[in-house]
Amino acid sequence: MVVYDNGVNHSSRVAAGMINPLVFRRMNRAWRIDDCIEALNEFYPGLEQKTNSTFFHPIVIRRMFSNEHERELWLEKQHLEEYEAYMTKTTEADDNFQGAINNFGSGRVKNASYVKTTVFLEQVKAWVAEHGEIKNEAFNYAKIDGETYNGEAFGRIIFSEGYMGLDNPFFNYLPLQQTQGETLVIKSATIPENESVNRKCFILPMGNQHFKVGSTYNWDSTSLSITEEGRAAILEKVAYLTSDPVEVVDQEAGIRPTSPDRRGMMGQHPEHKNLFIFNALGTKGYLIAPLLSREFVDYLIDGSELNSEVDISRFTKKHYGK
Repeated sequence: MVVYDNGVNHSSRVAAGMINPLVFRRMNRAWRIDDCIEALNEFYPGLEQKTNSTFFHPIVIRRMFSNEHERELWLEKQHLEEYEAYMTKTTEADDNFQGAINNFGSGRVKNASYVKTTVFLEQVKAWVAEHGEIKNEAFNYAKIDGETYNGEAFGRIIFSEGYMGLDNPFFNYLPLQQTQGETLVIKSATIPENESVNRKCFILPMGNQHFKVGSTYNWDSTSLSITEEGRAAILEKVAYLTSDPVEVVDQEAGIRPTSPDRRGMMGQHPEHKNLFIFNALGTKGYLIAPLLSREFVDYLIDGSELNSEVDISRFTKKHYGK
C-alpha cells in the first residue's frame, strides 16, 4: 500500500468533524442514518484501540429552534418510532434553556458525536506509514502506463483527491463540485461547554472556553485563504445564539468536494479497470465515511455491488464527458 499526499487543502482537517444524525432544515433523518451510526460506532472506537489514541467523542447537539414551524416539526417527529434514537423528547427545561438565545425552545439530538480531526488524521497517517508507505508528493497521472506507475506494477489505484479530482484526466468527466468553507475558533466565557448549540451555525466545545464555529459555503471560490467576509459571516450567525462578546482565536479555510446529489462518488473507471475513485463525501464526510469505506472494501475484494446512489455509473461519460 502506497499513499501519495501532496499536503494541499486537507478539508478533512479543517472540518469540525461533527456527526449529526438529523438534517435540521426539515427535521429529517440523515441519509442511511441507521447504517451509518452502526458503522461509525464500530470504526472510530476500533481505530482508537488500534492506535492507542482518543479522538471520537459523543456529544449532545442542542438545536435552538429558529421559528414556531421548526418547533412544531420537532414536536411532531419526536414521537415517531424511526426518530426515537435521534430525538430526545422536549421538556420544560428545553423550552426554557438559558445557555443560548431562546425564542422558540430547543431540542436535543441523540447519537451525535464528533471526531477530533487533527488527532484522527495524525493517527491514520501514522498507521498507514507503519503498514505501508506514504509519499509526500503529488501523484503524476502521466506516469500511469497500463498496470505500472513510474515503472512499478500495481494492482489498483484509488483516487481520493478531494476537489483536486477536477484535474484528474481519468475522472474529470464526473460532475465534481467544490464548496469553499471557513471556520473560526472563538473564546467565550458564557457559551455552554457540555453540549453543542446550533442555529444558523454549529458551536462545538473544544475545552478551556474555546469553541469551533462554522461554517460558510462559497460556491464561487477555490481559494484556501481566509477572508474578512467569512469571519464576519460566521460572527453574524453566532449572534443568533449569544449576544455576549466573543474573541476570535483562529480562522481556517478549506474546499469541500461534493456531488450534485450530495451522495459521494465511488466506483471503477468505465474503461481503465484498475482505476477507482472514492471521493466527494461533502459536509457529512465523518458521518458517512465509515459505512461507505466498508462497502467500498467489500466491492473491491468480494465484488459486492455498490449502493446505486453513490456508484459513479449514475454519471455516464456520454452525458458528463468532456
